[in-house]
Amino acid sequence: MIAPFVFQTVGKIHFGVDTLPLLANEAAARGRKALVILDSHVATAGNLAEKILHLCRDGDVETVFFESPRGLEADLESVDRARRLRSESACDLIVGLGGGSVLDTAKATAGLANEPAPVREYFDGRPIASAGLPWIAIPTTAGAGAEATKNAVLSDPARNLKRSIRDDRFFASVVIADPRLTCSCPPRVTADSGMDALAQAIESFTSLGSNPMTDALAFEAARLILRSLPSAYREGSNIEARSDMLLGSLLAGIALANARLGTIHGLAHPLGIRWNIPHGSICATLLAPVMRFNQSVVGEKYERLSALAGRPIIEHVERLRDRLGIPADLKTHRITGEEVEWIIGESLPSGSLKMNPRPTTAQDLRAILAPLI
Repeated sequence: MIAPFVFQTVGKIHFGVDTLPLLANEAAARGRKALVILDSHVATAGNLAEKILHLCRDGDVETVFFESPRGLEADLESVDRARRLRSESACDLIVGLGGGSVLDTAKATAGLANEPAPVREYFDGRPIASAGLPWIAIPTTAGAGAEATKNAVLSDPARNLKRSIRDDRFFASVVIADPRLTCSCPPRVTADSGMDALAQAIESFTSLGSNPMTDALAFEAARLILRSLPSAYREGSNIEARSDMLLGSLLAGIALANARLGTIHGLAHPLGIRWNIPHGSICATLLAPVMRFNQSVVGEKYERLSALAGRPIIEHVERLRDRLGIPADLKTHRITGEEVEWIIGESLPSGSLKMNPRPTTAQDLRAILAPLI
């Protein structure tokens, strides 16, 4: 007997090479003036900002541009600056163009557009009373899956906090996933973001919240990523590998939005914000140790993943991590025993930790972290 489940996702998805021009009609159907949120690298790569400007003009949509700080997490200050610009410019549509942090900034800006308080209050738990604005997600990396989720992952550097603002109304109205836009990703970003996507596929596949639909999506995501991440890393212009990776990331994002994640992401957020470690790199380092911890309760699903890899999946994950030049531990960050307790304290309340297939105690977290530090 299949247990009841609920499944939600974005309004519409356009996937495929050279689908970016569809923005003209999609923007025109949803607004008259768009706030386009992107980072400085994306703005200049392949004249993307200019392309977005012309596409919106083709749909008789005005544009206002907001550049997120390059290479940084989506933070509270950036979201509030984007919200102010949106209000002052009377924009009725948000377009997010970039990686996960940019898309999370766009998501929060759209979702909180009609809310009166600073974003910090919603970050700290204030309920969201009103629907926001429509937003269009255009990912330029294959990793976070933020284009497909209803949570905006934000950071508060002043308090060393990273967590989500979550609302069913935060889903994108439209996703335009054009693999050609990911070809300019440098190898390091490709590796880190790709391993983040793989971790999300595996965690959503084995999460306590998984169901037949998320299992199908997560398994296919893992298949695509395992097949093509090495090629995308070595050959950035390999459009077939880039297509696999972008679709894998998108499918993993849809899966995690419904099934949630696990201990990897419960640990990754405090580590990333406190020591400024790229999120995908942390996930790659934690992936095998946490999988080994979970193996006793999800062995059958790991066997299915092992069949994809052609060897035991945990061994394959470790080999892949090494091939991509990602550290096997966190020793370079010189985290002390006292700081380990801080990490554990920050991780235990995490919603991701609560969805891990094996209950995870403070002592379990110490055991997972000990060999890595």
